[in-house]
Amino acid sequence: MLKKISDFILFSSLFIAICAVALAAETCILLHLPYNKPSFYLFIFGATLAQYNLHYLVKTSAVAGSERLAWSLAHKDWHRVMFLIGCGFVIYSLFQFRLHHFYILIILGATAFLYSFPVIPFFSKKRIKDFGLLKILTLALLWTLVTVWFPASDASPEPVSYALVFVMRFVFMFVLCLLFDIRDIAIDNAENINTLPVMLGVARSYRLADFILGAFVLLSLFQFVYTKSFGVFLAMLLSAIIAWSVTRRTKKTNADAVYLAGVDGLMFLQALLVLLVQ
Repeated sequence: MLKKISDFILFSSLFIAICAVALAAETCILLHLPYNKPSFYLFIFGATLAQYNLHYLVKTSAVAGSERLAWSLAHKDWHRVMFLIGCGFVIYSLFQFRLHHFYILIILGATAFLYSFPVIPFFSKKRIKDFGLLKILTLALLWTLVTVWFPASDASPEPVSYALVFVMRFVFMFVLCLLFDIRDIAIDNAENINTLPVMLGVARSYRLADFILGAFVLLSLFQFVYTKSFGVFLAMLLSAIIAWSVTRRTKKTNADAVYLAGVDGLMFLQALLVLLVQ
């Protein structure tokens, strides 16, 4: 029973939607901003839920032995239900937004659409995700925009602190996206998608992940020097150390639980650590 419940939470994208909300709340803590209205977090939750379930409604390939793909193929109706629930949350939330929010949403929505659907002209109508390096840059940036830019759009955060949070979030999300690209190297290679792991190989890609995590720690140190918040520095350092530990785990297995609970879970963990040190 517990296995079925955990599979549902992970494979229906409920967990990653919660992670997105957690990161958005973390941004408010880091920038000393008031939390956004509940409808704002409902929008992020719903949009993430809808986007990921739509993706898995049409997804037909994954790493060998993927439990998530098997679950998705057997539970298409659940993906449809979760997609509709996500859309319902998005529509309800829209009535709570002001005009300038819609400009942001148009940018985010267009980017997400171009990432997943083959409509880009002049390139045989490809998706952004079909361009290896652009794929990881766009995905990391999209997560950063949703969880940093959007939450702070109603406020005027201190510029340097805001820039640090933005860059650090992008760097952290880049590492997580890179780990998924390493996992999908065989599929991307077969589909002629030149992701960083396809171009660099697995060993060099893991070294790159370690290097970027090191850069994240250095940025965290600079943030500490600037903000004098040792608690936040400790939270970021712990999240980097645990992320490094998770990367070691991904070298040994492609199990969905490791990636969906472990790698994706690093987002929730970092937000939780930041909350605990306040």
